[in-house]
Amino acid sequence: MEISNNTKAQDLNTSAYPESVSETQSPINLQALLWALIAAVLFVIYYQQPEKDTMLSIIQITLAIVCVVLTIVKLFSGTRQLTYTPTGSPVKRTEEYYNIALENDIRQCLNEGNVSRLNALKTDSAGGILVEKLESADKAFTAARMQKYHPEGYRPATEWVVL
Repeated sequence: MEISNNTKAQDLNTSAYPESVSETQSPINLQALLWALIAAVLFVIYYQQPEKDTMLSIIQITLAIVCVVLTIVKLFSGTRQLTYTPTGSPVKRTEEYYNIALENDIRQCLNEGNVSRLNALKTDSAGGILVEKLESADKAFTAARMQKYHPEGYRPATEWVVL
């Protein structure tokens, strides 16, 4: 079990991950390309029609404009991916909420590195404890940290624990 020291330097709402996990942004968004292709097809169909004032033509041009807007939104939203650096495996980030009464149990699970016991605890959607988990697709890396709710939001209560 390794413990990283990222929590000490964190402020509210930061997303520092263990050193072995890197966050990258994909330069190509496939959804944006798909919406652009659909918009182009709809525009071509629209301009090849002899009568452009029919209801079908109006629906086609409206859908084409919607697809253009979706393309622009997807281009600027970007796709972020977490990767486990040693193996290059994608990392999935999950959040689970627990009742504040389980704080000591969660701390004990993290200190012991016991993921199965942590998974056995009952989640609570209105809980005061947030547990972030990072797990690589190849199951070579799992990390978790506990955050406690304060009026300003959740703040890290433990450091990242590599399980």
